[in-house]
Amino acid sequence: FTPDGNALLTPVGNRITVVDLKNSRSETLSFESEFNIVCTTISSQGSLLLAINENGRGYLYNMKCRVLIGIHRFGHDVHAVKFSPDSKSVAVCRGNRCEVYTCPSAERQFNLFTLKFVLRSFHDKTTCIDWTNDSRVLAVGSADMTTQVFSVPLLDKLHRFTLAGHGREIIGVFFELNSLNIMTICKNAKVNYWEADMELSTMKPFVWTEDDYSDLEENDVDENEQTKTTMNNEEQTAEDNEDLDEIVERQRSKLEIQQKRYEERALKNMGKHDLVKFKRLAKHNYKESFEGDRSAVLLSCNYHQKTHMLVAGFSNGSFYLHEMPDFNMIHSLSPLGDWIALACQNLGQLVVWEWQSETYILKQQGHFNNMIQLAYSPDGLHIASGGDDGKIKLWNTSNGFCFVTFSDHTSTITGLEFSSNGQFIISSSLDAAGEIVCAGGFDSFNIFVWSIKTGKLLDILSGHEGPISGIAFGRNNNQAMLASCSWDKTMRTWNLFENQGSRETFQLHTDGLGISVRPDGQQVAVSTVDAQILFFHPDSGQQMGSIEATHDLGYARRETDKVTAKKLTFGRAYRSICYTLDGNYLLAGGRSKYISLYNIREQILVKRFEITCNKSFDGLNEYLNRRKMTEWGSLAMVDMDRDNDQNEKSIRLPGVKKGDFSSRYYKPELLVTCVRFSPTGRSWAACTTEGLLIYSIDNSSIFDPLDLSEEITPLSIRRTLYDKKDAYLSLMMALKLSEKSLIIEIMENIAAQNIEYISRSLPLFYVELLLNFISEQLQNSRHFGFYMLWTHHLLMNNTNDLKPNSSKILTTLCNLEKNLTLKYDTLGKLVDSNIFTVQYLTTIAATQNSEEQHNGIMDTTVSKSDESQDQEEKEEERTEHLKKKTKKRKKKQNSVVKFHRVDNNSLLSDELSE
Repeated sequence: FTPDGNALLTPVGNRITVVDLKNSRSETLSFESEFNIVCTTISSQGSLLLAINENGRGYLYNMKCRVLIGIHRFGHDVHAVKFSPDSKSVAVCRGNRCEVYTCPSAERQFNLFTLKFVLRSFHDKTTCIDWTNDSRVLAVGSADMTTQVFSVPLLDKLHRFTLAGHGREIIGVFFELNSLNIMTICKNAKVNYWEADMELSTMKPFVWTEDDYSDLEENDVDENEQTKTTMNNEEQTAEDNEDLDEIVERQRSKLEIQQKRYEERALKNMGKHDLVKFKRLAKHNYKESFEGDRSAVLLSCNYHQKTHMLVAGFSNGSFYLHEMPDFNMIHSLSPLGDWIALACQNLGQLVVWEWQSETYILKQQGHFNNMIQLAYSPDGLHIASGGDDGKIKLWNTSNGFCFVTFSDHTSTITGLEFSSNGQFIISSSLDAAGEIVCAGGFDSFNIFVWSIKTGKLLDILSGHEGPISGIAFGRNNNQAMLASCSWDKTMRTWNLFENQGSRETFQLHTDGLGISVRPDGQQVAVSTVDAQILFFHPDSGQQMGSIEATHDLGYARRETDKVTAKKLTFGRAYRSICYTLDGNYLLAGGRSKYISLYNIREQILVKRFEITCNKSFDGLNEYLNRRKMTEWGSLAMVDMDRDNDQNEKSIRLPGVKKGDFSSRYYKPELLVTCVRFSPTGRSWAACTTEGLLIYSIDNSSIFDPLDLSEEITPLSIRRTLYDKKDAYLSLMMALKLSEKSLIIEIMENIAAQNIEYISRSLPLFYVELLLNFISEQLQNSRHFGFYMLWTHHLLMNNTNDLKPNSSKILTTLCNLEKNLTLKYDTLGKLVDSNIFTVQYLTTIAATQNSEEQHNGIMDTTVSKSDESQDQEEKEEERTEHLKKKTKKRKKKQNSVVKFHRVDNNSLLSDELSE
């Protein structure tokens, strides 16, 4: 969690996602690691984020400015990392040691992190870290079943203390608030609570004497003379082997030798003082609370110091919440606390749980296996994705959350498509379910057409002689057209509603892999196995062009390949292609780490997107490290880091690409299985081995001026508006300069009565620019009504110009509709709630007013009766007379009390109940 508790940081592969729990949004940070990220930590102010990958490289990121500060090489085998509470130091568990570094500060320094302390007294890997609140004492747990407590810098009553008593590796160590009391938790679910015999506040820094300094300086001089030749040898070694890790390791060893000498000198002086001691106060066992399986092991734990709550997660999926130090199981009665975040690596599941109300704040889960297909909704608000796990998930493009999952299929999803009105989704799968409208498969060479309403089979389209690899719908001359490609080296077009079978057959040079129809239906694109993209006219059958994409796919080789990357280009082709909404560009992705954007008219590559640089995937490097190649094979296939208690690594069966991945370890190969453009034209998405990636131009501030001259400056634009009072000209100048903050300033200072005149006078090109800008402001600005007024006048006063050019500005209109729909969904519920609240309050007020009026009448009656006591006595006599008379007349009847006004002074009863 971030320090304010409003956001959650979660590493996904080689990137980090920030989940805003307060605003229900998610964001992926801009930096990208070379390998999967294994551990992260954030400073107490929330400004610095340190992420370390499995190769030992640390990425320091500024969370406030959203910029990467630098990269530091910590070395291999990093297991844990944590900032000190004062954010001046960071501790790293690496191998069988703990290293403490100084963090960057406002003072300029050459190195990003400077090593100042090394603790290497463990017999196995270090696993966990915790600091005291004053950042002076550090506790480190290890797989050798011990925990060591030491001070940085040296304190007069504490140097190093070892805590034992566990039977498995330590999973968590936690200090109490402003105290040296500490708890240790091991993998077999046992908790030890240790109490210190001294307070943390009583300890002071160790003071060195003049004799200590003189002895240490003499040893430093001797060591420097002995290590001069060693440094020269290290430089020569670096030139020969180019292995920086060995040099860094030697430098750490030198620091450790010097540090050991300082510690020995300090221990001699510390013997004069009483040192702190720890005593085990209590011992608890989680397995006493287990119900059923007791073989589960502890995988993770965390502690909240202010509320004294300890949470632990186990391998069987259960988690427990206890109050320390008494180890009381918490159910519903407990002090206030925070949310609990739980993550499951294998399922890709992230859960934020509120333990008090026992409800989910957030529950997100991706696909269990690879994602295969995706589709955009017509308004661009949602994305549907399908995977090997047979599930279909709907995602919100604005916040990145999955809000519904369909589990009707039992096998791999092979196709997805939204309806034209966006109200339903059509899916196809290898289970061949019956809700498909049109589908072609690998086992049958026919295309089947069903009715979505009746579910009946309407037609079977025959003609292909091989497995069908792709189908796409389109409209040509106001008629529905279906295009298909196959492994039989043909591409066919079909008339679905005229029962004429195949309309045209196009011969390809090799097998077809993917197909797409241009939105206007006047062109069909086909990708083939030989890395070519061919373009055909569906009516004339003429080939309109081709793109050779062999070099655009790039070169890469897997770690098990025996030949070079250039010889492995056969079979590397685009498996999915998609037109932009205007039909001028084509997006293509396949068996490559690149996704390419082509200009169709010029038949050239416009831009190539590298989807990842994560070397944890196979098939990403063009050249392999020859030092890892031995006569028995590649060392990369040997897994050194796998935990022995978990599933061991086993070799993947030859040729297996799909199947039960859960029973064997495998290194996935990077693939792009599907690419789709958003109907808004401002974003596109891709299904890859890394996940669902969305690229957008909405989140980047790009300076893109047009028709600029020397006279158009921010100062001249402001003078035109404020001094010359020319709102129209100032807005035109601001749009030309295309500076966002300036356009906002000019627009929001234009009087509302001038909006209609300006909207009618703008040229069509600037109307489109202004609508694009307003669609963004509708989502982000608080002046919603003001920008809605601009939208109304721009559309109403330019209808005659917009309608003939609707196809050209379709992207702008779709984006405007998307943001209006989002705003309506957001404000609609709030407005309805406010209306109901006002109606309720109005009803309550009316009821209270009527009661007050009634009470006022009664009060008036009482006051006037007091003034005429004589009249009351007469009325009482009359009342008693009526009572006697009534008892005689209706002795056995129960009548209702009714009142009527006799005069202005009093109310008398007409009938009285017995």
